[in-house]
Amino acid sequence: MKDLLRTADLSPADFQLLMELSEELKETPLKYHGFLAGKTVVLYFAKHSTRTRLSFETAVARLGGVPSTVGINELQVGRGETLEDTAKVVSRYAEAFVIRTFADDDVKLVAEAASIPVINALTDGHHPCQSLADIMTLRQHWGTLSGKKLAYVGNSNNVAHSLLEACALAGVDIAIASPEGYQLQPEIVANAQAIAAQQGSTIYMTTDPLEAVSGAHAVYTDAWISMGDPEAMWSLQVSALTPYRVTPEMMSHAAPDAIFMHCLPAHRGDEVATEVIDGPQSVVFDQAENRLHTAQALLYALISGLLQGSGQQVAATQSTAVNVPAKA
Repeated sequence: MKDLLRTADLSPADFQLLMELSEELKETPLKYHGFLAGKTVVLYFAKHSTRTRLSFETAVARLGGVPSTVGINELQVGRGETLEDTAKVVSRYAEAFVIRTFADDDVKLVAEAASIPVINALTDGHHPCQSLADIMTLRQHWGTLSGKKLAYVGNSNNVAHSLLEACALAGVDIAIASPEGYQLQPEIVANAQAIAAQQGSTIYMTTDPLEAVSGAHAVYTDAWISMGDPEAMWSLQVSALTPYRVTPEMMSHAAPDAIFMHCLPAHRGDEVATEVIDGPQSVVFDQAENRLHTAQALLYALISGLLQGSGQQVAATQSTAVNVPAKA
């Protein structure tokens, strides 16, 4: 396995390996400090980033390498050079290419042209790096994933797509509640259902947030409105998603020891009440920290050739439908 473009590129064994390696690196962050000595990893961001940029820059440094972070206006791709030519050039300089952009197909083009590992650091359709940190957080708080249920409520976007695939790979039951017109892409659901069937977990889709949250051991949500969404859509989205706001009353339908999760940035008073995200059930900053440990593990495993891959040839798709806004 050369690249990570979506979470489902991983096999269950790969996923387990990454979890164990991430936990190891959390305990001994400099264990592989000489791994990238004298080497560079290029981080390309066509969108703004806090957690992804800082976690990967720190991860490269902990592996002994030098991160080279660039934006669209700092490369010739902003002046018309093709993504394929850019990928070939970066391959001559760096050990890996981490890219955050818009269309899924753009990352696929880069991966096909590059001779080095390519990591999707967020596209319109997927956010695999976030999903690794999410499952690591669940392992830390639950100890075991067996028999656990996660509920995701709200806007089914790229974060939800990757979370669904990660839960399927990790054997976590997941219930997703979104309003009509905001559901997950059918191809992604079907693929995740096939994985979940092999792993002995379940996937449940509904439009009723309380039904999804009932008895859940974790409740997860994400921003309703993302950068790039047309302003004309905002009031429509808020109206549709207001019943999916995670409040103390909604949390009371989950298990008594349920945790609250959010990938950040959060908008208090919109998708989540302040008293929930800032309350004792919230683990959002554990998730944020785990972005670092999983980024370090992913870089080490991909560059070392430790991952076998799922063997699936899943076509990349662009999430351009206006009713499935992507997280920016």
